[in-house]
Amino acid sequence: MNNNIETFVTADGSVGLYNKELNEIYHSKFGAKTESLEKFINPAKIIDNHPLDILDLCYGIGYNTKCALDNFKNINSVDCVEIDRELVEKSLGFHSDNRIKNSKFIHFYIQDAREFVKNCTKKYDIIFHDGFAPHKQSILWSEDFILKLSKLLKPKGIYCTYNHSKPVLNALFKAGLILGYGNNSTVASFSKDLIQNPLSEFELGQLNTKSAITYKDKNLNLTHEEIMRQRLEETKSSNLKTLSGYLKTHKT
Repeated sequence: MNNNIETFVTADGSVGLYNKELNEIYHSKFGAKTESLEKFINPAKIIDNHPLDILDLCYGIGYNTKCALDNFKNINSVDCVEIDRELVEKSLGFHSDNRIKNSKFIHFYIQDAREFVKNCTKKYDIIFHDGFAPHKQSILWSEDFILKLSKLLKPKGIYCTYNHSKPVLNALFKAGLILGYGNNSTVASFSKDLIQNPLSEFELGQLNTKSAITYKDKNLNLTHEEIMRQRLEETKSSNLKTLSGYLKTHKT
């Protein structure tokens, strides 16, 4: 496996990964499996009533897929997107589960997630979006990427991510999704019936501040550094209120 990747055992006994190059862990140190259940699987259970097509974006070492197999009764397909082939191969050793290794309905796409969303025409009931945080990997959280990704979601589908940063919420909102929150996570859907804890008007108002200016990557080909530099320039020139200014004038 990539020399920049180290394994460690999380608090619930599941294996997690640490990326030395990015100084980021792939999962919470409190439990890789626990995090998957709380932030991805449990929020998506609201639609476990028909054959499900699932997109596991940024598969990593596969906990979201593994936990989906354990918790959803009726799965039609799982498409797993991950740029690191060695990471996928290593993940199969973490899960002594032949369902992942030999399943005819689990498909792996070893490629840049941006290329995948540009070329994919399939629609999904559930999308797990589990990339590194935007301050390290903004290419997977731009407004343009999320717009493309949202077009892969069925009208009665649900999107789940651990990320609840303002720029990402704003990108989802601009894509026409209804936003909600889970256990320190975000859920979104085109159907309001699937959002049990929607954002309040006060919370939605925060998306019209400088802190919620989205990452831009029009052609889905910029580097992380280019995206961050562009956003910094846009923030500096913006006439939007600061988040602190909004909070002062809109006390709950």
